[in-house]
Amino acid sequence: MSRSGSAQRPQPDDGLADHLAVTGLAGWVATSPASTLTNCSKLVEGDPRYTFGLSDWRDTSLREAVDAVRALCGGDPGGAAEQHGRGWIDPKATLAGASRHRDVLASLTAAGGGRVLIATGHPTGLLGHYLALARSLQAHGCLLVTPLDDVVLDTAPDGRPRSLRFIDGVGAVSDGGSLRHTHRSTFMEAALDALGGARAVDLVIGDHGMAGAAIERGIRTLSIADVNDPALPLAQVRGRTDGVLVMDDNIAPRAYVPLTNLLLDWDR
Repeated sequence: MSRSGSAQRPQPDDGLADHLAVTGLAGWVATSPASTLTNCSKLVEGDPRYTFGLSDWRDTSLREAVDAVRALCGGDPGGAAEQHGRGWIDPKATLAGASRHRDVLASLTAAGGGRVLIATGHPTGLLGHYLALARSLQAHGCLLVTPLDDVVLDTAPDGRPRSLRFIDGVGAVSDGGSLRHTHRSTFMEAALDALGGARAVDLVIGDHGMAGAAIERGIRTLSIADVNDPALPLAQVRGRTDGVLVMDDNIAPRAYVPLTNLLLDWDR
């Protein structure tokens, strides 16, 4: 499909909404309302595992954090009758976020590409999704930057060194033997410092602190947030970003494929 025909691109349909609900990507998701409320509290307290590198926690309240999740996900974690049951992400909200990601990617490639940094704190679920985006972006003239690739940046509690390792253009925290889950922003902050600051990147794609650190520096960012990741919805409600895609961020990678294909519709 030509870029000039972008207005004719198919829109998300009921089939994809059903897929989201059946797989648990959206609809009733595994994350409980209790987990969301706990993480909202940790955000407000300034816990770096939940602020994702964003400074909004300094002047927010628990109510505002909960309301931000409600605004983006459509559920009511503060009023759920069963706090330890399943949480809710409106499939329509997920599809709207995916369409926003697709449109930003289409605009970037239509303009001739740009410098893109992709990194994830959830490689067990999202690595395949990001790799598909990386391949298409490279094919359409984008430069995937890989700052501090395999440079030791931290030491894990078990004494193993940790670095930001890039796999085909997608960064994830590595201890040398495995890719690690992380909420922290320090790895992305170090990567952006190594690049020379915000102007060295046109777009960041990521989640957790990888996304939050970029938003904090004013970089255009496409992010993924689970229902218990309140820092990113709060940033969007406050107008700091417009690219938060809400969905479960750690289920079997095959479940993301239809949604990934929607984002790549501009590439057909």
